Amino acid sequence: MKSTFKYRARRYLLNYLGLLPFFLLFAVFILYPFFQGVFMIFTDWSVSSRGSVNFVGLDNYTLVLSGKGTTSVRFLKSVKNLVIYVPLTLSIGLSLSLILALITRQLSQKLFNVFRGVYFVPYVLPLFLCAGIWQWFMTTGTGLVASFLANIGIGRGITWDSTELYAIIYVLMVDIWNSAGFNFVIISAGMADISPDLYEAAEIDGASTFQKMTKITIPLLEPILFFVITYGFISALQVYDIPWIISNGSDINSVGGPGQVMSFPVMEMVRNIYLGGKSGLGRACAEGVTLMMAILAVTVVQFKARRKKV
Repeated sequence: MKSTFKYRARRYLLNYLGLLPFFLLFAVFILYPFFQGVFMIFTDWSVSSRGSVNFVGLDNYTLVLSGKGTTSVRFLKSVKNLVIYVPLTLSIGLSLSLILALITRQLSQKLFNVFRGVYFVPYVLPLFLCAGIWQWFMTTGTGLVASFLANIGIGRGITWDSTELYAIIYVLMVDIWNSAGFNFVIISAGMADISPDLYEAAEIDGASTFQKMTKITIPLLEPILFFVITYGFISALQVYDIPWIISNGSDINSVGGPGQVMSFPVMEMVRNIYLGGKSGLGRACAEGVTLMMAILAVTVVQFKARRKKV
C-alpha cells in the first residue's frame, strides 16, 4: 500500500509542481484579499487607519442595510438602480445579439465577416473611450443621438445624465453598444455548429423561418445562451466603469450624478473607501460581500434551473 502511494506521489509530483504557481497566485491575489475583506467588515477600518483598528461587530452592516443614514440611503438607491438596469440590459442586449446573428447568418461569408468585425469593434475599445464617445452622442442640443431622439419626442429638453430613469437608459445604450458584439460573436459561433441538414429537413417538412428558429436554432443554442446569460448577469451586477465616467468620475463627490440617478453598488463601494471616513473600508467591504452574495445566489439559481430543465 505504501509503495503504491509513493509510486503515485512520484508519478504526479511534476504535475503538482506545475500547478503550484497557479495556487500561489490564487492564494495571494484572491483568497487573501477575500478573507481580509471579510475581516474588515467587522472593524472600523478606514483608509487613514494606522494600526488603531477596533472590532465593531455588525455595525457596518447596520449602517449599510438599515435604510437610515446617508450611507444606507445611497447604497439602497444604487441597488434600486441595479434592479432596474440588470433585466433591461440582459433582455435587450441578448435579443439584439440574437437577431443580428440570425440576420447576418443569411449573408455570404464575406459579408458576414465584415459585419462580425464591425459589431465587435465597440467591445475591444477601452471603456473610457466608449463612455467619451457616448457623452458626445448624448449632449443635449448638439449630440447626434440626443438630437435624433428629441426630434421623435424622446428626452426632449432633458439632460440625459442627470434625469431619473433617462440616466439608466443612457447607461443601457452605452453598455449594449459595447457588449452586443461579444454576445453576437459567441452566438454566431454556436450557430455555425448547427448542421445545415436539420434546416433542409425542416424545409422539406414545410417549416417556416420562425418555426426553424424556435424549434431548431434556439433549442440547439441553449448551452451558448446559458453561458451568455450567466456571464451577462455577473457582469451587469458589477457595472461600474461606464456610469462612473459618464457621471463625472473626475470628481468623486459627484459620482452617480444629481440625486444618484446613475449610481450603482460598486460605485458606492469605491466612494465609501475614500469618503466614508471612519470605518469607510469596513462599510465598503460590507457592501461588496452583499453584492457577492447576490451574484452567487443568482448564479446558483441559474445553474439549478438549467439542471432541472436538462
